[in-house]
Amino acid sequence: MIIVTAGHVDHGKTSLIEALTGTNADRLPEEKQRGMTIELGYAFMDLSDNQRLAFVDVPGHSKFINTMLAGVSCAKHALLIIACDDGVMPQTSEHLAILQLLNLEHLIVVLTKQDKVDSARIEAVKEEVNQLLSHSHRNSPIHVVSAQTGLGIAELNQAIKQLAKTQIDELSRASEQASFRMAIDRVFTVKGAGVVVTGTVISGQVSQGESLYVSGQSKAVKVRTLHSQGRVSEHAYTCQRVALNVTGTNQHRGIQRGDWLTALAPLAPPKVICGVFETCLPFKHWQSVQVHLGNSHTTARIGLLEMLSDNQALVELQCEQVFSCVEQDRIIVRDAAAKTTLGALRVLDIAPPNRGKRSPQRLSYLKALKESETLSSSLLAQTAAHCVPKSTFIWANQLSANSDLLSLSESIHDVDGYLVSEVLNEQIEQQLLTLVSEYHQASPELLGLTINRLQRMTHGQYPLAVLMRACDNLSLKNRLNSTRGLVHLPQHNLALSNDELLQWQQIKLHMLTAGGPLWTSDLAQHNNLNLDVVGPLCRKLVQLGYISAIIKDRYVLTERLYFYANVIRDQIKTHGEIKTADFNSMIQLGRKTSIQLLEFYDRSGLTWRKKKDNSRVIRDSSIFIASDLAEEHRS
Repeated sequence: MIIVTAGHVDHGKTSLIEALTGTNADRLPEEKQRGMTIELGYAFMDLSDNQRLAFVDVPGHSKFINTMLAGVSCAKHALLIIACDDGVMPQTSEHLAILQLLNLEHLIVVLTKQDKVDSARIEAVKEEVNQLLSHSHRNSPIHVVSAQTGLGIAELNQAIKQLAKTQIDELSRASEQASFRMAIDRVFTVKGAGVVVTGTVISGQVSQGESLYVSGQSKAVKVRTLHSQGRVSEHAYTCQRVALNVTGTNQHRGIQRGDWLTALAPLAPPKVICGVFETCLPFKHWQSVQVHLGNSHTTARIGLLEMLSDNQALVELQCEQVFSCVEQDRIIVRDAAAKTTLGALRVLDIAPPNRGKRSPQRLSYLKALKESETLSSSLLAQTAAHCVPKSTFIWANQLSANSDLLSLSESIHDVDGYLVSEVLNEQIEQQLLTLVSEYHQASPELLGLTINRLQRMTHGQYPLAVLMRACDNLSLKNRLNSTRGLVHLPQHNLALSNDELLQWQQIKLHMLTAGGPLWTSDLAQHNNLNLDVVGPLCRKLVQLGYISAIIKDRYVLTERLYFYANVIRDQIKTHGEIKTADFNSMIQLGRKTSIQLLEFYDRSGLTWRKKKDNSRVIRDSSIFIASDLAEEHRS
């Protein structure tokens, strides 16, 4: 467990931590010389059962607010320290506002320097503090202490240990469900050991010998040794201070402050982030801002999507640089000059669409995510609207392999790596039935359409695997049929009329006589048929499987394709490959036709063309097998 400090400069934060732990958190010579905290400091308090509590001491000066944000960005528990002689000061209010935006779980107010004032002044400061807390809707305990005389230190120590006792068990259980994630705040090298990184464990747990990933580096690093809460350990858990000795770092870039360590292989970090913005001060659409999370920060533009009640708004951050974050992270947003804090963004979507950002459907979806208080409700909201890639959801929520979230819900299915809700699956099935029915009405002369065309008709809204699963389900329910790869309604049967049957007999005889592919113009001219009649008839014959188009408007009998496929197979079996000249000499149809046929087999997957010598080898020998040819397609 970690407790951070907050408060105005020179209000005794470092002295209080030293009184509680016996450790001076100021480690830099300049800090000791100036008597002011500049960098983050750390101290530890021993608890029962071999447990330890960590304190993070943050600077109170307004010039070091970025360092303060790095220290408290992932805080759950804090000490708000106010000197009795000064009372509430500007940085006191700003630090409290920041802690409030971070959704702090526990806040303890400590009034320091009791030995410098009388009791009347203490009561006045208490009243001032109560008014300040009332604006934040908090009812926090107030402890009056003196680091110099020791007054109140024992009582504060007891209160902190009591809080830690109730929280540590809960944190251990949370570590099992989440994947390891740590914000790096220091990087240095130790002679004989190598690179050491320190930071706060945001979620999950890590063990000695485990492989982790650094943001900005594709190759994993390995944990050689680790320190947890200031002691040598084999494991570290959520909300602990950790130092990791890692190997396998990129020698060119190295590890930098502001990077993240994760157990999951990172996805490409986003530059556009959607979320709900909790505002402290008014802001303008497309205002330039600075954003902070962990030890990383960048500049961004804030785009307003929709204003909500209670000083909230749905916004989109357009960051100038990639900004690593996951869902439910709280990003502190400050003005471009870094003078004031505007609010905090709770991340809802790290992969927003490029179009339709303010459409009613999109805004409704973001509002559903905003109202989702648990991970399971967020999963239901996401899968109700989209086919969610499982790997993306696991990364965006940093789930561990032990997480039982994805297996608990019976209403969500895993379809070839995509999470699909039962409600969305029913919508997809109904949409497919509608599209196929409309297609039959528009093109009654055609048997059906391919699954790839169905996907295009849905504007690529659903992955191919999900559509195939939906078609299979509809086939089991006898609501859709698939014939030769064409999807159609069961009641839609394609058959030749009497006139078309006579025309087909003429065309078939002509094709048998020619022995090779023919153009529609040749078929029309030879059989005294109108070209407007031959074109639709040939497309219908293709749907029925009698003929096939090797290129547009050039057709060949399907059985001849199987014959040519056997010629290719036999040649490759004997010589290991087939060349265009060899194929042309075998079928005697001309070089141009031979090339068109070979390219047709390349597209169909039978052969694969070698680029260097323009020869071909077998790619998939299981297709175009003569025994698979239907009887009605044989001469």
